[in-house]
Amino acid sequence: MRYSRFLFSLFLCLLIFSCEDDDVSLVTYPSFYHKSGLMSSGNMRVFSSMGEIKSNSVINRYAEYDTSYYSYYAKDISNYAFMDSVKFIDSKNAILNHQYSNQDCLYSQENDLLVLTEVDTGKDCCTYREVMSRSILYYISQVKPEIYSEYLYSSTRGDYYFGFVGKRKFVFTKSGQQLVAPIIQFTQHYGSVFNVTTRGFVNNVLQPDFYTYLAIGDTVTLMESLIRYDK
Repeated sequence: MRYSRFLFSLFLCLLIFSCEDDDVSLVTYPSFYHKSGLMSSGNMRVFSSMGEIKSNSVINRYAEYDTSYYSYYAKDISNYAFMDSVKFIDSKNAILNHQYSNQDCLYSQENDLLVLTEVDTGKDCCTYREVMSRSILYYISQVKPEIYSEYLYSSTRGDYYFGFVGKRKFVFTKSGQQLVAPIIQFTQHYGSVFNVTTRGFVNNVLQPDFYTYLAIGDTVTLMESLIRYDK
């Protein structure tokens, strides 16, 4: 009987410590963070379907076309109401102020990432040229949105725009007392023609092997930045 009680006590202690480890949080509740600025986390990078291009001559050639775009939209991301603030209510719920509206989100921790997933299913468009699940917006991102269906939004003179039904995800990490949101700005050049491109930005972590999904002849330049948030 004493041996059984000892085993039960040992099991109970292990269970308590296990639960405490699961409850370790990167943020306190409730806590409110406001966007305070944008900082670059590196230089412009260039990729083909074979991997990252390190040649300075190639990088400089693409920089002539894309640097001004990245500079212009960095200001837009910093000043526009894009992921303007976030409130962590408890270990499962958060409110994100995004594009002038409060969005209810489910909150989870995935390793060192804080991931907010929209509560409500919604429509989002447009993805140019390809459906979301076969676009650079999808394969460049390590944390994927939840996609339930995809559809053709419009077509004009061979330009196709697609939308999807699903739930977006927003990614944060913790840096000291600050919260940061990784931003990837990208330009996809089709073939060797510089003036045929898809451009945009996404809040996400870069998927290391994203370039393996590029068509042969396509080139992607990207710039990684971090939005800073203070309490």
